[in-house]
Amino acid sequence: MAMVAQTAATLRGFVRDITDLDTTDLPDSLLNMYIRDGYYRILDLEKRWKFLEETFTFNTVVNQRAYTIANFTADPIDEVISIVDNTAIGNRLDMVGHDMAEETYIGSYDISGNPLFYSIWDSQIHLYPKPNSVRALTCRGYREPTDWFTTLGNVDASKNLHLPLVYYACSRIYQRLEDTVMSAEYKRAFDEGVSLARNAEIKPTSHAHLVLSHGQTRGRPTFKGWMQQLGRTLGD
Repeated sequence: MAMVAQTAATLRGFVRDITDLDTTDLPDSLLNMYIRDGYYRILDLEKRWKFLEETFTFNTVVNQRAYTIANFTADPIDEVISIVDNTAIGNRLDMVGHDMAEETYIGSYDISGNPLFYSIWDSQIHLYPKPNSVRALTCRGYREPTDWFTTLGNVDASKNLHLPLVYYACSRIYQRLEDTVMSAEYKRAFDEGVSLARNAEIKPTSHAHLVLSHGQTRGRPTFKGWMQQLGRTLGD
């Protein structure tokens, strides 16, 4: 049977059915806070939930280093994990620390060329070296969750994570009513439901992935290699 998506309204309905509390005994504002608390706890378990995956593209501007991420996607991006240059033969850029890139590409060494590295700072993608031509870049990352309470949409999570929010809210309600036994039971149900869903989320697919050179292509430039080459040519 296919899993059914839930909204804030249906979650509240389930909680009220279990606890037999109306809006006088348990205002929606308090119940919403409990459900939100459970949702945020789920998000904090993993940095890279599949349901938050996002892909976006943009074109570079000649001699421009910094690019504001919000200009390229409607969804706020929490983390960028990969940038691929699709121009010509293509190249996957390596991520480096912003302070290291800033220290390396400075003064007369800050010349333009084909971007090989990137850093993230102040919600911007910084390319090193600065592009000397227009490049088409594809980025993968993880977005921030939507405010599904305000939009009245489905819970912004995998469907198997929806119902555990009911158990978490019930746990907090029984805690408020000083029923520690029922509170602990529903907290245990929440933890178990989230654990099962999390394991299913990160479980590898049934087919085996093809491994190409142990996940690395040959001859790719690296930041370490670039630094070594720079050291050898300083006296030229």
